Amino acid sequence: MDYEAANKTLQDIAREAGAFMLGSDERESTDKTNVKDFVTVADIKSQNIIRGRLNAAFPGVAVLSEEDPEEARAQLFEPTFTGFVLDPIDGTYNFKRDMRESAISIGYIEGGRIKAGVIFDPYKNELFTVTEGKGAFRNGQPIHVSGQDGLAGASIATSNSYDDEPMVRNLNRHLAIYEQTGIMPWMVVPGSGVLLMANIACGRIDVYHHNGLKPWDNAVAFLLIREAGGKVLTLKGEEAAFTSATILGGTPAVVDALDEVFKKIDQTLLD
Repeated sequence: MDYEAANKTLQDIAREAGAFMLGSDERESTDKTNVKDFVTVADIKSQNIIRGRLNAAFPGVAVLSEEDPEEARAQLFEPTFTGFVLDPIDGTYNFKRDMRESAISIGYIEGGRIKAGVIFDPYKNELFTVTEGKGAFRNGQPIHVSGQDGLAGASIATSNSYDDEPMVRNLNRHLAIYEQTGIMPWMVVPGSGVLLMANIACGRIDVYHHNGLKPWDNAVAFLLIREAGGKVLTLKGEEAAFTSATILGGTPAVVDALDEVFKKIDQTLLD
């Protein structure tokens, strides 16, 4: 696979799906696991646009989506998986409520490693692109994580969770930063993990801690942060694979500071 050539095709596909998002008001939804975890009609239509274009451009290559059955998505956790992984609309809750804070993510994985991908925010017309070893870009211009050098003044994000207990852990972990350091950082909870991580890569947010992530959230975004000069760990301080369920990622100095904080707190908050 020529990763950079493939990336150009992914950009065109993401823009096509983004144009559909902008023109769609198909927000009718069906619950998946609970009333906070749902899929809209537009999610499925965006998925079908992307999958159809990928199948045509890359015949015979696997394509897996957030909205596929669980048994199909399990292939993503196989160490030799090769194919595309996509999130047709990340931030579905935001999309359903017309909050204009959602994104499309399409990544290419080879032998269990993310090699290239795109994230598109159609509302801001911002296209984030990344290829392993080639840097990170927004609308063709290089991007870099922030130069924030410590917790004081840092912008620290977490995310909502579909389930109550993981969300409680997120909030308690955030409060533990203050309990351990006396610093209460600026908190950001925008509702699209993919877009949040793209904003870390271009320096708008300093760091992100969260549990309950999925491969289709992480695949492109983890590589984007790393190629933008950032660090992506698990909440327990290990190097994070794109299949990791937790993240402590962002500007290296702030990630390192939080890693030290998290070593001292209730370790059940890191699950």
